[in-house]
Amino acid sequence: MTAPNFSEFEIIVIRSQNELGTAVLLLLAWIAASDGSIDENEAKQLSEISAASKHGHEIEPLLRLVKNHDVKAIQLACEIVARHFRGEKARLFLEMAIGMSIADGYLLPTENHILRFLADLLAVDSAGLNSLFIEVTGRGIPDPSDVSSSNYWRNRENAKSKSHQNSGREERARSSPNSNKSAHAHAVLGLEPGAS
Repeated sequence: MTAPNFSEFEIIVIRSQNELGTAVLLLLAWIAASDGSIDENEAKQLSEISAASKHGHEIEPLLRLVKNHDVKAIQLACEIVARHFRGEKARLFLEMAIGMSIADGYLLPTENHILRFLADLLAVDSAGLNSLFIEVTGRGIPDPSDVSSSNYWRNRENAKSKSHQNSGREERARSSPNSNKSAHAHAVLGLEPGAS
């Protein structure tokens, strides 16, 4: 008789003896790593959640799985979380997910899409997700960006161009021998000299 071939994540779940805690931690790590790196605040938050959940193992193997985009591990974690969380428990988990998504100070498009996916997985509608986002952040969840849209990239390039123009105006105002407070203020605000 042959031994079953378990995936790395299945082995971690079995060894942790806490399937739900391990699945939650993997999904939160997925959110944290979705921008390509895990910053200090995200790592600290993951460590605290790991300690509180009695996950029982180092978090590094989970981080490695999400950094390597192990879709099967993420899928299994989603199945475990969906099986255990409904109603108020789903809302509490989504609050944790929102907190992780903004731990670095901003919500990226990938994090926005993951939050929407998890809300859908847990049968929380978009109004419910928006309500939770407001509770956690004080503002509504932004519409998700569509990075496959030419408008997304055009708007992004326009924003970069404006940023470069504004920094150029600021630099000219600072380096000009005739610069004064008014000229500098106009440059910082992106206004033409002489504007009221």
